[in-house]
Amino acid sequence: MTLEERISRLEKRIVREKSARQQAENLLEQKSYELYALNKHLKEHSRLFEATVVNANDCVIITDADLVNGPKIIYVNEAFTKISGYEAEEVMGKNPGILQGHDTDRETLARLKRCLKEGRSFKGELKNYTKDGDPYWLDISIMPIYDDDQTLTHFTAIERNITERKNFEKEILREKNIAEKEVKERQRIESQMQEYADKLELIRFDAVEAQKKAEAANQAKTEFLANMSHELRTPLNGIIGMAEMLLFSNLDSQQKENTEILHKSGENLLSILNDILDISKIEAGELEIENVPFHLSTAMRQIIQLFLPLAEDRGVKLLLEEDEDAPDVVVADLGRIQQVLRNLVNNSLKFTEDGSITLIVKVTKENNVPTLYIAVEDTGVGIPKDKLDIIFDKFTQADASVTRNFGGTGLGLAITQNLIKLMDGELGVDSIENEGSTFWFKIPFEEASAGVKPVNLYVDHSEGDGITVSKDISILAVDDHPVNQLFVQKLLKRYEFENVDLAEDGQQALNMMLLKQYDIVLMDCQMPVLDGYKATETLRELESPTEKRTPVIALTANAMVGDREKCIRVGMDDYLSKPIKPEKLLAIIQKWVGQTTSNDCVTEDVCEALFSEKEELPDAPPLDMDHLNMFTDGDTEEEQQLLDVFFDQVEISLKELEDSCSNNNKDEWRKAAHKFKGSAANLGAHVLSSSCEVAEKRFDDPLEQRVVMLEDINNNVRELKLYLNR
Repeated sequence: MTLEERISRLEKRIVREKSARQQAENLLEQKSYELYALNKHLKEHSRLFEATVVNANDCVIITDADLVNGPKIIYVNEAFTKISGYEAEEVMGKNPGILQGHDTDRETLARLKRCLKEGRSFKGELKNYTKDGDPYWLDISIMPIYDDDQTLTHFTAIERNITERKNFEKEILREKNIAEKEVKERQRIESQMQEYADKLELIRFDAVEAQKKAEAANQAKTEFLANMSHELRTPLNGIIGMAEMLLFSNLDSQQKENTEILHKSGENLLSILNDILDISKIEAGELEIENVPFHLSTAMRQIIQLFLPLAEDRGVKLLLEEDEDAPDVVVADLGRIQQVLRNLVNNSLKFTEDGSITLIVKVTKENNVPTLYIAVEDTGVGIPKDKLDIIFDKFTQADASVTRNFGGTGLGLAITQNLIKLMDGELGVDSIENEGSTFWFKIPFEEASAGVKPVNLYVDHSEGDGITVSKDISILAVDDHPVNQLFVQKLLKRYEFENVDLAEDGQQALNMMLLKQYDIVLMDCQMPVLDGYKATETLRELESPTEKRTPVIALTANAMVGDREKCIRVGMDDYLSKPIKPEKLLAIIQKWVGQTTSNDCVTEDVCEALFSEKEELPDAPPLDMDHLNMFTDGDTEEEQQLLDVFFDQVEISLKELEDSCSNNNKDEWRKAAHKFKGSAANLGAHVLSSSCEVAEKRFDDPLEQRVVMLEDINNNVRELKLYLNR
């Protein structure tokens, strides 16, 4: 080979080598770029992976795979530190066994080691301990890590804290065990109770039968009391009524004395009957307490005045001792207090032949509650010590000879004790035989607020005075008892009611009402042929197509709980129990008839509402003279001038009310009633003002009801004029 050939071959070789080198450099540059991109991608993945693991809520632990000496920790995340209390540097290079304790389950550890030794994954629950020695539970998942040559290099553990769940499961298990024990105990008890139930069923059957008998006996007792009340009150009505009629007739001294004895005996018999009915009402839970403001001293003096004539006749002094610190006006149940005192003073009068009876009134405090202490102290026969515990029992007296010597049913103290209990009080007695007794009671009360108007304790009992009913009204009296018929007829004629017809039963009354329009019907309830209840129901059915409604007043010997409600329910308008008091009969006729004989339809609801709203002033006089004197200082001339001006305005107000009714103008009615109410109140005519207040409040009622209210206002004006003798 020539030199040139050699040089040519060498040049070609150099060109090839340069080309190959260039290609190698290009490939190296390309691979370098690819390696850089791959490295950057791996760094990003590593960053994301590290951020995820570090911030995970579950523990992450990575160990090596040294199975000979035991795996060593090479990585833990922050969750591990939070759960275990170990910092990362404290556990690096150490075996995870440092986290286990004496109570770590050995079987679970053995299974974990077997899985690691065999290069398998592990899942399970394990109890570990914190750095401070506190136990905690983990749900562990361990995965083996292999390299490309399938050589085991590491273990990765993910651990979740399940301590709360394990505690909850433990609590559930504890409660389950308790529940199972309770179920077993309940089953035992149920088995035992079933045995008892089988035995008690027979007892229950006997008890039910006994209860039925007791209820039947109680019903029989109630019916007996109702029948006894009716049967006794019917002749009593005749006895007391006719005795009262005789007392108003021309009698010589001997006849008057005999008649007074007859009347007093009837009143005593009525008192005994009322005691029996009071006991019945108490047992039925029908008695209610009604607290009202009243003058304490005046109420006590009324009791003294009531019994003073009897005490003087017996030669016994009747005294009153009052606490100087006692309030003038108290709020309590006036009616019940006076009923209790009537029983106690009457009881002392029975057993005191000479000496004195003293009514003692004091004010004390029981548990910081203002309390009235009232005692009746006598110098009578006293009570044996061994009888003190039984004297408050029904139908019981200290000795059988007491009934023979002093009379009585033994009900008064039983009623008194029950009334005191109803008022949340206490009743007691201190007594020394042959020296005297002191019956005392304590009841809570309230001191009346300033400006509260007490009830009027002085009621005008003059019979027939101020009655404004027209004497020409027609009255039908329905009663099957001849004595009662005669008594009612004489009583009404005594007050100049001449147009009085009599009927013996409900059917006869209906027949008479078909032929004649009566202004008011006085209806007995229990009668032959047709009783008063059925007769009233039939009357209301006959009246229903018309606008008529004849007032029907029950005059009945029924005085049990619920009798009044039964009368109202069948259509009667009001109720009086026998024996009939003349003043009460006249008052009820005035209430329902007044001076009008029109056939305006007066419904039960209207009248019930009208009179119930005025019950605040049941005993008030038409005019409060003390109130009037505040303006006149007792100057009669100035008083007359003021009254003249007032009655001039009365006529104007009545005219305005009448015109508003004629025009059916409710707004004018309300304004007129409001103005009338104020002027009456300023004068001191509280009853009239109360009627005007009702009219003002009920301005939106139907026209016929406003007509009734206007008539009531007119009646009160007439009563006011009569009171002032105008």
